[in-house]
Amino acid sequence: MAKVFIIKFFCLCFAFSHQSFAETINLVAETFPPQTHSNGTGQQFEVAKAIFEPLGYKVNIEVYPYRRVIYLLEHEQVDMAVGVARVNNSALLFSEQPHDSDNLVAIHPKESNVAWQGAISLHGKRLLFIAGLTEGLSMDLNLSENKVSEVNTRVQALKKLLIGRDDFLIDCECGFFLDEVEPYRSLFTVNNIGFIKIYAAFPNTEKGMKLKNIWAKEFPKFIQTNKAREIYKKWGLLREYGIILKLLKNTLQKHVSSPHKAK
Repeated sequence: MAKVFIIKFFCLCFAFSHQSFAETINLVAETFPPQTHSNGTGQQFEVAKAIFEPLGYKVNIEVYPYRRVIYLLEHEQVDMAVGVARVNNSALLFSEQPHDSDNLVAIHPKESNVAWQGAISLHGKRLLFIAGLTEGLSMDLNLSENKVSEVNTRVQALKKLLIGRDDFLIDCECGFFLDEVEPYRSLFTVNNIGFIKIYAAFPNTEKGMKLKNIWAKEFPKFIQTNKAREIYKKWGLLREYGIILKLLKNTLQKHVSSPHKAK
């Protein structure tokens, strides 16, 4: 009898452990306040938790440099990332709709006296990107005549621009307003060159596909709720909330016009 009890006990422990693992989502992102902070807080993290936790998932959050985020996804060491630029990468699955958006900008020192004429002013110039973001930010740019290089941080990029090693930093506009950039901000000019959509990404695995499908179903519904608006308001992002609602207008209309079947 004692042996039977012990066997049942260990079977129950294994089942519980297996279930707990299956219900955990390891979520990663780069530090990009106020969307994502190094301590695991931020608007994008709160949105992800608000979508998955009511479905029984536990969301674990870690923050890494952008290139590391992509590496972890590619090598199936995490389950999901937010704040990712969409690229052609067979190792990754991307959400069907963006969860955020931003202006794409070209940044240069004020003292360089650039006569800005739009994206054509980048022709033949030396361009800098943050490591891992080059493809995602340059898909609509013709870089065939450019020298392109990468750095790990925005501070490194700005310092290279100031000493004339490169001509422009190509980045999301929000990147220019990070705290780390503040001591250098007044020395630079920012020019708008386009628009970038920002996605959730998943590893190309069975679990990744499952989470992608859940996100595809739940995100368009959640973003229309008062709770979603309150999250954006909490982090001072009501302007961005309005932008993403406009961006997702067609998707949102489909969810309103197509009644969901009762479970």
